[in-house]
Amino acid sequence: MKILAFFLLIFSFAQVHALPFRGPMSSALGGTGVAGMDGAEASFLNPALIPLFQGSAIDGYYRDGYEAPGRHRQAWALGAIDNTRDVWFPGAIHYVRTRDTGRGLPAEGDLWHVSIAERFEQFTLGLSVYRLVYDVQNDREYTQWNGSVGGVYMIHDGLGVAYVLSNVAQPGSNVPKPLREDMRQTAGVFAKWGEIARVRFDLERQERFNPDHDMAYMFGLESKTSEMLILRLGYRYDDWANERIWTAGIGFDGPRLKLDYAIEKNQEGTPGALHSVDLRLVF
Repeated sequence: MKILAFFLLIFSFAQVHALPFRGPMSSALGGTGVAGMDGAEASFLNPALIPLFQGSAIDGYYRDGYEAPGRHRQAWALGAIDNTRDVWFPGAIHYVRTRDTGRGLPAEGDLWHVSIAERFEQFTLGLSVYRLVYDVQNDREYTQWNGSVGGVYMIHDGLGVAYVLSNVAQPGSNVPKPLREDMRQTAGVFAKWGEIARVRFDLERQERFNPDHDMAYMFGLESKTSEMLILRLGYRYDDWANERIWTAGIGFDGPRLKLDYAIEKNQEGTPGALHSVDLRLVF
């Protein structure tokens, strides 16, 4: 059953603003997580995180809201991750259907995303590959093949550092610029003090169409306030996208069933917010 969970196919109606895909946990933490995140959504942030997850799990996801006027986002998704002894490589697989009105062109599409990783004592190395097809309204389909490579070094159980190079391939010149998934570099730090506090800080830069080398700074704080309750806060300062976003969330952390909620709000006076929720089953 655990191997079958890894090969679970996923169907959803979703939007992907920019890969890596950020689920409710990362959304509640300001978008952070490349150096430390649990669950299937970790493979979108950094494929090297997969070996740090123990066991296997499936993840159901929903997201809805407005980032800005005319930028509506809605998402349905499922994910699967497996890091058990009877698999050749720890890995995750996703299938996502996308819908997005906030990238300059109203577009729907399909995303296949596969990740594998391996652990070498304190260091883990991961690789992901994806196929993204956008169907632009009143136009045609545009296909992108790409992927990412990442590494995580756990200095000890409560402290880790990470680096990810995302979208390593050159986007096709026929893909409209608003729909291109461009190369990005992300570095992150993860630190925890028991269950009282887990802190994450990520620094990210888009490499193309960014002549001023603007950066995105992301910070997240997570605290397990009781045996089954987790509170999350975060902030994202993105010069390139001109975003100043506050985030918050709450999670139910049962032994097998886990439920997370997140909200994202742009402080630049933009009306509306993004709301996310997921349901995870751990095996």
